Amino acid sequence: MPLLRHLLTATALLGASAQAATGVTGSAFGFASGTTGGGDATPAAPSDITELTTWLSDSTPRVILIDKEFNFLDSEGKCTDCECCKPSSNTCGSSGQNAVKQNGSDWCGSYPSLTCTYDNAAIEGLEVASNKSIVGVGSAGVIRGKGLRMVNGVSNIIVQNIHITQLNPEFIWGGDAITLDGTNNIWIDHVKINLIGRQMFVAGYEASHSVTISNSEFDGQTSWSATCNGHHYWTVLGYGHNDKVTFANNYLHHTSGRSPKLEFNSYWHAYNNYWFNNTGHAFDVGENTRALIEGNVMVDVNTPLLADSNPGAVFAVNSSDVSTCTKALGRTCVANTLISSGTLTGSNSSVISSWPSGESDITVKAASQVAAYVKANAGIGKLSNGSGSSSTVAAVATSAVAKRAGPERDAPYVPAFSEAGPGASAVPSQASWSWRKVSTDGPAPTGASGPQGLGAPVQGSAPQATGHGHHHGHHGHGN
Repeated sequence: MPLLRHLLTATALLGASAQAATGVTGSAFGFASGTTGGGDATPAAPSDITELTTWLSDSTPRVILIDKEFNFLDSEGKCTDCECCKPSSNTCGSSGQNAVKQNGSDWCGSYPSLTCTYDNAAIEGLEVASNKSIVGVGSAGVIRGKGLRMVNGVSNIIVQNIHITQLNPEFIWGGDAITLDGTNNIWIDHVKINLIGRQMFVAGYEASHSVTISNSEFDGQTSWSATCNGHHYWTVLGYGHNDKVTFANNYLHHTSGRSPKLEFNSYWHAYNNYWFNNTGHAFDVGENTRALIEGNVMVDVNTPLLADSNPGAVFAVNSSDVSTCTKALGRTCVANTLISSGTLTGSNSSVISSWPSGESDITVKAASQVAAYVKANAGIGKLSNGSGSSSTVAAVATSAVAKRAGPERDAPYVPAFSEAGPGASAVPSQASWSWRKVSTDGPAPTGASGPQGLGAPVQGSAPQATGHGHHHGHHGHGN
């Protein structure tokens, strides 16, 4: 047995070394097909958070290896005794979420004011430039206390096999894990996200064009829940105009809303995802968005599809209409499976009759295979190392040279921006939209009868209103 353990350990280390040598595992599929990130740049590991920050934002194509934890906590200091507020959604005190009051934002409105202390680094993410691959090695790749921000026309970026965590989870507006706003060709794969102040993933109003989010884990378990039940509310938000998003093989669990919330003239293809234990709503499809939902599994999901006040078009496949896709897409669709959940309905065939081109290499599995597959493959440390033998793996690993600049430096990174946070009006005009407004929601309603298009989750007894947002708002709307 000891020999077997040594062999298994050695094999795992060789696999991690081979991945370090080659960088990205597999190829982008779906709408992000053709995305190459840093391409054939030599994979290299930054030495500390300062070097990581520089490499992410410079103009050099790079394959950046995240081979350890990069900890940004306290790197930009704390905001002590700063302005916050207590939204109506916080009915459970210290196990709920209060909200950071951002400069230029009126989100707190007339909510009671209070003071709070939070970490500055999480408020705005690390800027990522074009032509980058950001790849975790084995299960070691962690970015703690800061998210990633892809904005202002960047393109051709791969984020794979990293864990983003601990972005002021106690506070609404505490930080977003992954932000897109005006991008193209982005592949997010095998990522784990948890303990986030606001959105785990958010696409802003500017078009993010071709995006694939795959094999990722959205873990909503938290000690600071706006729904007062240990579940994360603001999970996935798609607000980009003209986005084309493939959302496949992901694991979303212990959430209570926005899983996902979609709006504004986009196409979302959600297939072979596994939702588990969502006490509020999964999909909320609004204003001109077209969603094709097939081959998914939902277990213990209270409201699979929220009744949006300004609904978009949904084609949620059931067993009676699996052949409807044949003419439009050249294949049959795959029915969804719901267990101990509410209903998922939507038969608007215009969704598939006007489906855009460019979504490649799609294989939709039967729903019966989804739960086991997703639990085994989604998240960090689960990349396949291919079929190479141990000797080939060792040879490839030996040939790799990962750059290091020395031991991690103690000096904190000081960001170039001076704005305190992503403040903006409750519903920014399209003309003035920028990445700094990607985190803007309206004031929270106070009950189930309140408007559905506002910032905090609705509280009340109606099934669609059971999700109370426990993370910081990102755009002018959001339940």
